Amino acid sequence: MDKFHKKNPIEQKKQAELIQKDEFADFEGSKAELVFLKFTHFLARNRKSVFISLASAIVVLAVIIGFFEYRAYLFEKETVTLEDLKLTHQKSKVGLDVQIQSLEAFLQNQNTGKMELRVWKDLSKLYAEKGEFGKAAGYLEDAAKKIDTPKEIKALYFYIAGNYREREKNNAKSLENYKIAAAVIEPARELNGFKAWSYYQAGRLSYLNGDKTGAKQYLEKAVKLDVAESGEDVKLLSSYLLLKLGKN
Repeated sequence: MDKFHKKNPIEQKKQAELIQKDEFADFEGSKAELVFLKFTHFLARNRKSVFISLASAIVVLAVIIGFFEYRAYLFEKETVTLEDLKLTHQKSKVGLDVQIQSLEAFLQNQNTGKMELRVWKDLSKLYAEKGEFGKAAGYLEDAAKKIDTPKEIKALYFYIAGNYREREKNNAKSLENYKIAAAVIEPARELNGFKAWSYYQAGRLSYLNGDKTGAKQYLEKAVKLDVAESGEDVKLLSSYLLLKLGKN
């Protein structure tokens, strides 16, 4: 029977577990020393798996760091390329079409995607100078959608895009942009002048589109704002439109 027990793998496993449990039963040091001792014994028993895990972690970390460093390198390279491109435009005094084509080609060939905001803004300006206000507005709208902060810039882009859409004779899209600009800038107490103009434009376009109720709400907000002396013009314009609404 004893011979059988020695060959029984289940019994052998139980005996090994008991030995392991009792390994530090007679230890009389501090808890910190006991923890350290157990840890070193664990490393000794599992050194192969610990080494593989540690090596894997180092490789993953190196890959992550390398990826971000490579992205930073690409961003720096694209920044220099864009600056050189714009400098070439200035020196050679090329026309609007050539500038637009080269910037759009730059957008298609970039790798990081971090230059889009800057290039969209430049393209919007160029298309506006060319008189293609729909494309100018489109680039600014794309830029504004991608911006979270600062809110003032996001609102400004939508506001200018609204102006471009109106010059394109697209009053519906223009009104949408003015409304977004007004909503984005509304919490900013220190920008009441810009806020008043956003309310006025949204009210004016609402009036032109036949939405008298919406027009009145926006115009009343513009009139009630406390603005500097330079902002009195927008309050007068808003008051005039409110009087027209009252007569109709």
